[in-house]
Amino acid sequence: MSAERERRGPRALALLLRPLATVALTAAFALAPLAAPVMTDAARSATTDDAGAVALQLVAAPAASGIVRPGEPLSVRVTVSNDGDQPSGPISLSLLIDGEHAVDAAELAVWFDGGALDADDRAVASATLSSLEPGASAVLDLIVPASTPVLSGAFGPRLATVRAELAEADADAAVIADRTALVWMPDATAVPVAGTTFVAAITTPGETAAFLPAEALERYTAEGGALTRTLDAVAGRPVLLAIDPRIIASIRLLGAQAPDSATAFLARLQAAPNESFLLPWADADPVATITAASTPLPLPEGAGSATVDPEDDATPSPSPSPEQSVALDELTAWPATFAGVSWAGTGTVTAEAIAVLSQQGTGVLIAPGSSFDHAAPVQQLDDVRVLRADDALSAAARDASLAVSQQRFDRAMARVSALLAANAGGESGIPALIALGRDRLAGSDRLLDTIAQTVALPWSTGTAASDVLARTAVEGAVVEPALDDERLGAVSAALTAEADDRVFATIAVTPEAITDVRRLELLAALSLGWGARSVDALQGFVAQSAELRASVQVVESSAITLLADRASLPVTVQNDLDVPVRVFVRVEPDTAQLRVIDPRVETLVEPRSQTRALVPVESLTNGQVDITVTVRDAESRIVGAPTRVALNLQAGWETAGTIAVAVALVLLLTVGITRDIRKRRRRRAEAA
Repeated sequence: MSAERERRGPRALALLLRPLATVALTAAFALAPLAAPVMTDAARSATTDDAGAVALQLVAAPAASGIVRPGEPLSVRVTVSNDGDQPSGPISLSLLIDGEHAVDAAELAVWFDGGALDADDRAVASATLSSLEPGASAVLDLIVPASTPVLSGAFGPRLATVRAELAEADADAAVIADRTALVWMPDATAVPVAGTTFVAAITTPGETAAFLPAEALERYTAEGGALTRTLDAVAGRPVLLAIDPRIIASIRLLGAQAPDSATAFLARLQAAPNESFLLPWADADPVATITAASTPLPLPEGAGSATVDPEDDATPSPSPSPEQSVALDELTAWPATFAGVSWAGTGTVTAEAIAVLSQQGTGVLIAPGSSFDHAAPVQQLDDVRVLRADDALSAAARDASLAVSQQRFDRAMARVSALLAANAGGESGIPALIALGRDRLAGSDRLLDTIAQTVALPWSTGTAASDVLARTAVEGAVVEPALDDERLGAVSAALTAEADDRVFATIAVTPEAITDVRRLELLAALSLGWGARSVDALQGFVAQSAELRASVQVVESSAITLLADRASLPVTVQNDLDVPVRVFVRVEPDTAQLRVIDPRVETLVEPRSQTRALVPVESLTNGQVDITVTVRDAESRIVGAPTRVALNLQAGWETAGTIAVAVALVLLLTVGITRDIRKRRRRRAEAA
């Protein structure tokens, strides 16, 4: 057997394979480690040493997507990395293959998921690394020349394992392995072919805003932007596009102010020949609210106080005036191929959810295969036609499209190749539906290569989603999932928070300016694009609701002294919202020393400003009294937090002061008259 240190790219290796086919097997020989930068965590998802004595990472990727033909050599590239802080010592590598037993798709899914399978495997190639220093990596190829056939039998996938043994490690940490698969193609066998359809999301995951601002749109749609790269990869290929209407509406809402790149992207998206359907707003989970609260996903109601640019030629006619809020259905109008399509996430589909979706108009449901007890790609559940996405295939394709290195990409594509071969061999003509990722946007190169190499496999051909839907459906049944209680609780809390926001919004002169936006932000928080951060996004929405409901409140003040029996108590109300609000100020004294003449004083507070409300009161006795000041809506529900104010009542002081002033005036008048009389008498006496 032989092993070759790889110093060039994968294309160079392909050119070398045929000359190497004539080389006989030789004994394994030691290879010095090839130093390389430390790989990122995302790139190290292959098998590792669990005991921690030596932190090794092992990634195995067969050449040519794992396809093996008679008379051709077999090559598996192996990357070994040492993440520990100690040298590894000698490492023995071996390639083991079960060369005669073809496995089906279900067995492959178990195999790639780490499950146990009976495999009659044997070592067909080996090599030895003298040692790996901390932080170093070695790349080598385990090669079986064409002169030594190791696969036989009928067409189909074969299980393969690359194993690494640490000579100086403890027994529990002595062996690590990475699983892969090969596809055997005998010369005389007609290869079965199955259709392959991808589903890709045109979304902006991780965005909380109701509408995408111009800066974000420019970032996504500029040359090299995530949306542009995605469209470059999928346009004109067998990919069903799931389009987020938030992108369409955000660009149209900006009108002439939209970035040129965003307008061009929208035109390219509309011109793409791909079949398509519209997702819920912001790719909100269509079944989350059903499973959490037995309520359908809330629908968008409007665009709030947003207005459309009158110079926007992309806005469907008739366009509203600049002063008029544009209707959301106008902003999201789109010539999609399919209507009534929902795309569910993993572990969320229940029988109740499908029933509710059907009532809400869903005719086609795209869902993970693990949600159903039948492997048929097209199933019928009540009035809903189900397109079953292949879980293992989708996971492998997502890994390939998001791969950060060529080695990781090749490893994932070998899995895609084996799984598709198993599907095609199981029942010829059965299509495979591959659901790509929704929580991360793939780069165009990896995504394009994933799609292109998949449909270029000898047993795969690109198929339109409409052709899949045209197939005869089998009766299916739902496998009830183990639901995520933490996420369900977060969804319920978000629904409650939005309901509270709607009650709060009744104080606004135009409540829809608040409720429309909060509904869109709720849908953004429910987006499947958050992935593992879903709970954090929902909790963030709840926190925003608390801040919103604290936006209108009484401004705290120091102690107030009232000198009159009857007076107007000044109460300052602050409005931090962008819309005017109409509220009622209520004062409640703790004792009977103070009587409130008008318990509900209506106040209009302009946006981002303060207004002083004057509450008429009457002091009955002198002394100290504490009052509670609240802001309420028209239904007397408290808005914001109550405020406590101390009053110093000096009843009667105003009357006494008035009498004193009057007496002083009389005295001054009397003194003035007396002095004037005396002056006149004195003048007369002098004249006489």
